[in-house]
Amino acid sequence: MKKLLLLIVAALTYAVGAVAQGAPEISFEKLVHDFGTFPEESGKVSCTFEFTNTGSADLVLQKVKASCGCTTPEWTKTPIKPGEKGNVTATYNASGRPGNFTKTITVTTNAGDKRLTIKGEVVPKAAKVEDQYPVNMNGLRIKKQHVYLNNIKYPANSRTERIAVVNDSKEDMTVSFKNVPSYIVVKATPEKLKAGEKGTIDVTMETKSSNVWGSFSQDFNVLVNGKGAEDKANVISVHGNVVEDFSALTPEEKAQAPVLKVADVVNLGTLKANTKKNLKFSFNNTGKGSLYVRSISSDSKAIEITAPSKPIKAGKKEDVKFSIDTKGLVPGKFSYRVTMITNDPNNSVVTLQLTGEIK
Repeated sequence: MKKLLLLIVAALTYAVGAVAQGAPEISFEKLVHDFGTFPEESGKVSCTFEFTNTGSADLVLQKVKASCGCTTPEWTKTPIKPGEKGNVTATYNASGRPGNFTKTITVTTNAGDKRLTIKGEVVPKAAKVEDQYPVNMNGLRIKKQHVYLNNIKYPANSRTERIAVVNDSKEDMTVSFKNVPSYIVVKATPEKLKAGEKGTIDVTMETKSSNVWGSFSQDFNVLVNGKGAEDKANVISVHGNVVEDFSALTPEEKAQAPVLKVADVVNLGTLKANTKKNLKFSFNNTGKGSLYVRSISSDSKAIEITAPSKPIKAGKKEDVKFSIDTKGLVPGKFSYRVTMITNDPNNSVVTLQLTGEIK
């Protein structure tokens, strides 16, 4: 009985002490701030959320976290006594973030959590000429220097890519081109651009009039008033991949087509260092039609290789002659890739490995 009485007294004493001590409470004047509409040029914008400790014990902000890295919070880090005020400042970085936004800030305290919200609309900054046309060629600004034509089908397909340009100088200019490959047509519209005038450059490849197969990359020069031929900045690069179109062949025509047979790996044996050697490998046409080797190339500059100029008749064998220059090559085993492109409709692109050892 005595122990029970002591426990009751202790519990009452603790309860009275807790009531006397009290608890903190955080009360914000507002939980949402609307920045409204403002220009992107404003950069960072800030607002302050003020609060009061309406409780009866010290209030401590333990952690304040924004919902994304574009928002940076600052807050009162010292204990706030009952009746005193503190604040949370939220800074939003609008640079590069046009459009509507809504972000939250979670405030963790010894009185519980509170969630604040900021929102607004960022008006995008007006694009500058240099932003829209980043490449400067002697006052002629263009949108891009690389033209990607992707897959271009032979024989009846052509592809055109258009580049937007503007005369960013204070004088009229004439746009022309130099070192344009024969299989590419380039046209400026208009050829004469007035100061500030916009125009286009059309880059077209027609596979029917070219002898290019597989992937290619070719540069040409852009001249402004006849100048720029020696300027490396005045270059447009054209990239593409010419593939033969077999989609119109009937099953009967495919059955009468050529068939390329070649080894996956050709072992060249042992080669002497710092020498040039002429070699060859063979392939067969096991189909029923004539086989045309459209293109043959190697991934090594040390190998010079040429495609047979004449068609290979059905059932016939042909040699591919090439040379390999071991000068400058590291002694040891090697493996180089050779790519053959033919009119075999079932296997038009074939790769094989040339292997060996340099001693």
